[in-house]
Amino acid sequence: MNKKNFYLLLKKFAMKNPDKKLLTVSESSVTYSEFIVKIDCIARSLKKLGVQKDTKIGLVLSNSLAWYEIFWAVLKLGAQPVPMDPQSGVLELERLFRFSDISYVFAEKKYRNNPIFEIVTELVYDMENITYCILVDGVQEELKPPFLSYEAFLGLGIEEEDTEVYDIENNHVMSLACTSGSTGNPKILSVPYEGFYDAILDMGSYLEFKDSDVMMVGMPLYHQGGFGMGLQIVVNGGSVIYQPQFNPNVFLETIQRDKVTVIQLTSTLAKILISHPDFDKFDLSSIRICYFAGEVLPRAIAEVFVEKLGIRVINVIGSSETATMVVWDSATDYDVDPSDFRELPFTKIHIIGENGKTADIGELCIYTTAVIYDYYNNPDATEKAVVTIDGNRCFMTGDLVEKQNDGRIHFLGRCKRIIKRGANLVHAEEVEGYLLTHPLIEAV
Repeated sequence: MNKKNFYLLLKKFAMKNPDKKLLTVSESSVTYSEFIVKIDCIARSLKKLGVQKDTKIGLVLSNSLAWYEIFWAVLKLGAQPVPMDPQSGVLELERLFRFSDISYVFAEKKYRNNPIFEIVTELVYDMENITYCILVDGVQEELKPPFLSYEAFLGLGIEEEDTEVYDIENNHVMSLACTSGSTGNPKILSVPYEGFYDAILDMGSYLEFKDSDVMMVGMPLYHQGGFGMGLQIVVNGGSVIYQPQFNPNVFLETIQRDKVTVIQLTSTLAKILISHPDFDKFDLSSIRICYFAGEVLPRAIAEVFVEKLGIRVINVIGSSETATMVVWDSATDYDVDPSDFRELPFTKIHIIGENGKTADIGELCIYTTAVIYDYYNNPDATEKAVVTIDGNRCFMTGDLVEKQNDGRIHFLGRCKRIIKRGANLVHAEEVEGYLLTHPLIEAV
């Protein structure tokens, strides 16, 4: 059997440390051994409903234990989870449902003010390809086919034989990640199983994560970054904590109570935390790494964590299409700006100019093992973004960068967000990062 198998890795940890917490969301937790039992149960129920290799299964769920358990049960069968933003409205979900070819969907009743189940119900009756819809929240009324309550769904697999673990084949698509579907055709990413596996283990190794680490993640699970960063801890036998929704007070209280060693933030979330009136009263001494992604990191914010709190700051550029690409690490790069990045040992940088050739200023094109196979059902977008360089599948990121004399690259902004003012080019990310340093500005 292929050794690159997430399920087998998690099961190994479950045998070694059965009572260790794997995941906590709000006040609910699951240990490694409980997690494997739950995965196996869900996988049996899925198989009973007819799920098999490459079946597409939508997850319209917010952060929860169920999200994680369903996701990994789907992977155990070699099927493909399709996580979707629970804040999506009817137009976006309709497009995602159609373009992703999902046959089954798990949904909750609502998220914030978004009536998810009402939307899904409206869509399911118009889509012949959706066989079952499982409502994960508790329900009082009786559901009629193709709808099932989660309790009824779990009951399907009780007397079934345990399912075999899918043996990962070459070029197997692990999952379909959804992004940017609010206008036009949605982008649905075919994530490579083996490549993603390698990328997650490589980054976890670079950061020296171990089974004693506890990570508090500020991003949602449906987001490939929030899921992937937390997974870097899990593949090393550690523990991960998510919130249903970001709450700065609860975030800080959790760090103090659970002795969190790694926190994952965006610059905006970090600014909210350090602006908290009682920030200095919390004991944050357990934190050894603060992990930033998703936004420009102003040096002023990095300095708070490095100089005031003595925490190692990691700032990365990553994307759903590539996993982690480049890094700024306060342990080795503190003499330069946090927007000056270097290659990781397992990535390769190319800068492509407007003429399509290598240049000192241009679009960042990156090789990682996790570069997507394609944009699912979207050959035109795939042709523009996924290219081959030196025999490797690379991704045109849309990030505008400039090569530095020391070999690093300086992130200027997104190529499409340049504002032309006469002869000058204004990079929106630089303006946003500067504004964020003002003490009276909480978010930009």
